[in-house]
Amino acid sequence: MKRLKGQVTVFLSLTALSLLALFSTCLEGARLACLDYLCTQAAHSSLRSVFAGFQGEPLRDFGLLLCRGRDKGLEDWPDTVSDYAEKYLQPGRGTLFAAGDRIGLRGLETEEEDAVYITEDRGAVFADAVLSYMKSAGLAPLIQEVLERLGLYSEEDSSGFLENIGQMIGDKDSSLEGIIKNLDDIKEQAAALQEEARRKAEESDTEYTEPGGTSEDVRTDLLEQIRAIRKNGLIAVITGTETLSGHSWESESLPSRLPVREKALHGGFGREADTLLNHLLLGEYLQIKMHSYTGPPQNGEHRYEAEYVLCGRRTDKASFETAVGEILLIRMGFNLAYLTTDAEKTALAELTAAAIMSLLALPQLILLLKWVLLAAWALAESIVDVRGLVRGKKVPLWKTAATWKLSAMKLDLNAEGGGNTGLSYEDYLRVLFFVGDREDQSYRMMDVIQERLQQQLPGFRMKDYMVWASICLKADLSYLYRNAPYIRTEIGSRSGRRYKKTAAYGYGRR
Repeated sequence: MKRLKGQVTVFLSLTALSLLALFSTCLEGARLACLDYLCTQAAHSSLRSVFAGFQGEPLRDFGLLLCRGRDKGLEDWPDTVSDYAEKYLQPGRGTLFAAGDRIGLRGLETEEEDAVYITEDRGAVFADAVLSYMKSAGLAPLIQEVLERLGLYSEEDSSGFLENIGQMIGDKDSSLEGIIKNLDDIKEQAAALQEEARRKAEESDTEYTEPGGTSEDVRTDLLEQIRAIRKNGLIAVITGTETLSGHSWESESLPSRLPVREKALHGGFGREADTLLNHLLLGEYLQIKMHSYTGPPQNGEHRYEAEYVLCGRRTDKASFETAVGEILLIRMGFNLAYLTTDAEKTALAELTAAAIMSLLALPQLILLLKWVLLAAWALAESIVDVRGLVRGKKVPLWKTAATWKLSAMKLDLNAEGGGNTGLSYEDYLRVLFFVGDREDQSYRMMDVIQERLQQQLPGFRMKDYMVWASICLKADLSYLYRNAPYIRTEIGSRSGRRYKKTAAYGYGRR
């Protein structure tokens, strides 16, 4: 009986030991599964904690969520992720009960896998951020409804209009010198015609006389006005004696000055298609967040940020002159188109051309001079239109007899252009934005944002801020039953287990 009792004792001992081993294995397996989930949550939560520390000024002033990714002299953002992860995996560190921690963190390492900065993907990342802000502000449905009412929401219906505007200003020199130069043929043709008349008079032994008499004002007024504009400058005629901004965009740290290879990083990351609706939203962002010639002064001075975004010249004055020149080309195109439909004005131009050509005995050139006079008349009307625009008035895209200002073919410097209906100066800037290059416009908008924020944050640079990142977190955690003080545990040994977790996060992305 004693021998049988000993066997039972051994059997029960072995059974209990097996059950204890099974229970411990299940317990350790459950613990390791929990640690795996905990490491996954630590990776995601730590990365999101870093992005939660966004820069406040860009969000407040421009609606942009930007996280600092690079900064000389400060801790790199992957190290900040490690600090947050350590707090998740060692919740008892520094407290009285730290020794009771059962997570058993033995080592932690965080590596940056990838990061996308706001200045990358040829401006598409920035456009993504702007569109996220504009759509969150509730402007997208409103603009879409307006486009649908106008019949422009379909890309096929709207592309033709924008292409026509682009061709109107894309193939011509939009500088003020270029506009006047395009009409230099007026003076050259007049001189050539006069020389031809002299030659014919000499051949016929008749005395040559300069055109004059009743056609004197017809012949000289318009040409003298153009010469005066060329001498004094068209901007002076349009703006008067107002002093223009002398600000320059010369800093080499501007986003638009970045090397092409840096701008091209992470190509295709930007998700927003270049549709009409999105282009409208970008244009509205420009109008809402940036100043123009007709806008209120900034810190006591006028700045032409919108004009710089559209034209990209190195000074505010040059950008404003180029923007005015392009608006002038748009107005001239529509004004000339209207003149061709107005029988009375077309007849007046033809009679004037006939009067001049009759004096020169060159009737075959009447048609040519007629179109030259119509173009000059359209230019004079356009100058009056732009003068009204920069003074805050409106000019309709298509003129009528009631809205046409100049009754004669001469530039009246005292004429008051514009009215209360039509498109404003800002609306014409929108037109220029629609036909411009999105990449160039995006980088120039970043130039404006950087310069503005540098007034509050010295050293601020757009290229140092990221909008998306991914990390790899490596954590070494000890086993529950190999954590006795007399058992040596080393990272990488069999006494612990390494967890490797990846996480990615970005503003506006899931």
